[in-house]
Amino acid sequence: MMNSRIVPFIIGVATACGLPVILLAIATGLGILPVQADVAPSSLESSVLRAALHASVARHAPRGGNPQPLPETDSTSGAEIYRQLCSRCHGLTAQSDNTYGKSFYPPAPHLPAHGTTFTEGEVFWIVKHGIRNTAMPAWSNLLSDDDIWKVAGMVQQINSSRESP
Repeated sequence: MMNSRIVPFIIGVATACGLPVILLAIATGLGILPVQADVAPSSLESSVLRAALHASVARHAPRGGNPQPLPETDSTSGAEIYRQLCSRCHGLTAQSDNTYGKSFYPPAPHLPAHGTTFTEGEVFWIVKHGIRNTAMPAWSNLLSDDDIWKVAGMVQQINSSRESP
């Protein structure tokens, strides 16, 4: 009697889980899913991808922040690197134009205006490795780990200055 109830239950669970996957595969194969960068994604797509990004970065990023505290000269150096390599996409000041960064899909965050929810170690990991399927490149071939930590520290200073009264 017990087995006769388990089999239909398992079939029901498999169908409930498998049907959305099959429908997604069919929609993908038929080219129904939107891929253009000039149309806003659905809230479901945005929230799922945002959650996946934050979970992956948190899992892979170094813990504990910068292994070497930044002296004032490193802070200045980080600001110069940010100005040269990052500001075109992420903005130089809270008032600066971020049209270039907004044109990406997903848009590059305007860091001086909005800051970031990522920790210093997570910013380090993002700058070093980049973010797939965005315009964020991996800077590890152009910047040393020390320089990347300087940029990450500078981004955290942006956050701190935004949080201060």
